[in-house]
This record gives sequence, C-alpha cells and structure tokens, in this order.
Amino acid sequence: MGDAAGVQSRQDLEPVRRLFSGDHARWWRELYAGPPRSAQEHFFRQRRDVACAQLAMRVAHETPVLDLGCGAAPVLARLRRWGWRCTGLDGSPEMLAQARERLVAAGLDDSDLRLGDARALPFADASFGAVVCLGVISYVEDHEAVLGEIRRVLVPGGIALVSCRSATAPVIWDPWQWVRRAARRVLRGAARSEAFTPGRFMPPHEVRGDLQAVGLEVLEEIGIGYGPPRLAGREWLPHALVMRLDAALSRLAKGNRAGRWLRPAADIQLWVVRSPAVQGPAA
Repeated sequence: MGDAAGVQSRQDLEPVRRLFSGDHARWWRELYAGPPRSAQEHFFRQRRDVACAQLAMRVAHETPVLDLGCGAAPVLARLRRWGWRCTGLDGSPEMLAQARERLVAAGLDDSDLRLGDARALPFADASFGAVVCLGVISYVEDHEAVLGEIRRVLVPGGIALVSCRSATAPVIWDPWQWVRRAARRVLRGAARSEAFTPGRFMPPHEVRGDLQAVGLEVLEEIGIGYGPPRLAGREWLPHALVMRLDAALSRLAKGNRAGRWLRPAADIQLWVVRSPAVQGPAA
C-alpha cells in the first residue's frame, strides 16, 4: 500500500477525534435512540439498516467482519445480535467507550473493539471476509489510503460496504447552494480546489473512481435519504412531510432506470464493492 508512516504524517487526526468526543460522542450515541428528530437522523438510521441488510444478503454468518469506524456500534451491535463474528475499530476512545456501553446494555459480547487508524489497519492481509466502512472516508484527507487498506484486509472475493455523504445532494435540494458554489468558483478560480474539511460531502463519481483505482469492483451503488428541500440552508417542509417525501422517492428509486436518475439526489451514497478473486498488490 505504500509507506503507512508517510500517509499518517499528512493529516493530524486529533481534530477528527475531537469531533467524536464530549457532546459530539453523546450525540452519536443518541442518534439511534428513540424516534428520529431530524431528516439527518432518519437518513443515518436508514444507512445502518441498508448496510446490515446488504451484508446479510451477501455474506455468510461464519464470515469474519470488520466494522471500520464502528463509532457507538449501531451496526456492530445489530450484526452481533444477528450472529456475525465482528471486530470493531475506531479512532476515538470515547466512541469505543460508547460502543462498549451499547453492547453491554444489549447483552452482547463487548470484546474485540480496537483503537486504530483507518489508514494503517492493525490486521494482517486477508483477515476479513467483509468490511463495513460508513462515513469514515469523509474525515480522512488521504481517503485513498483507507480504501487501499480495506482491499488489503479483505480476502479475495470479499465484500465491502463504503459510504459517504454526497456533495451533489445539497445543491439539488437547495438552489442557493448552486449559486454559492458558482460564485466561489468565479472568485477563487476553477483551478483551485477547496481546502479539506473533516466530515466533508464528497462527489460520488470521484469516490467511485477511487474505489476502482485501488482494485475494488463496484457491484452496486445505493442512494439513501432524499431531501429535505431547503432554501438558503433552511428547511421549509415539516418533518413528517420530509419523511413521506423520502419514502416515496426511495420506493421510486428501486427501479433500475429511476434509481440511476434519482441517486444523485440522495444524501448518502453507499457502494457495495468486491475484492478481486485473485488477490494481487493494491494499486
């Protein structure tokens, strides 16, 4: 994969860890408790549900699974409840504490939780039959290193689920965002890229290209969460109507043709990818 030490020197992850500590850590824990209070909470729960359903459909129970960026263990807890042998890894000690608390409260095994860096995983090659990596790449500037590590730890033919929030969706759902972006391009010049921000929304076509560049085959791309309509950042539909809109568009998106057209409007993009059946060196 290249020099892991060199990769780690390019971004100090301490600011990212602070985003998952204190009040932020508690917010992530409470995100999956009780009825959703916002479209964002609703979409993140859908992400968990879709990811778990995809894994159940594609991966046998005896397959070892890595939940990379397990956070407060919403996915890990469900998979362990369903009988999978799962390892959880996160870069935040507070999130791992939240994960352990969730697992213990559910009467589940709270072992095999690891603190680590997604850019240099502490696992041997071909250690896992499946990897779940939801939202992590948005927080890592050199996210290609994370994708390369996912390929490295997957067995040949192993499955990975990778997600990010889409940079396209905010523009579709809030016309003012298009105006702001166009203005920034004019003022800054088309050749200058914006500074990296942890938790950024990412262009789906670029992520798909990055997945393929490290040698992962894209099997399916799934859009999750439609809306809410905004004007200059402000939602103008009641929460109940946003949920109805999302449900209607989600049903429509299940058709192959409609899905291709609607996917760019989804808040979250989830890629189902497969490691090469014959494992060679990662790109």
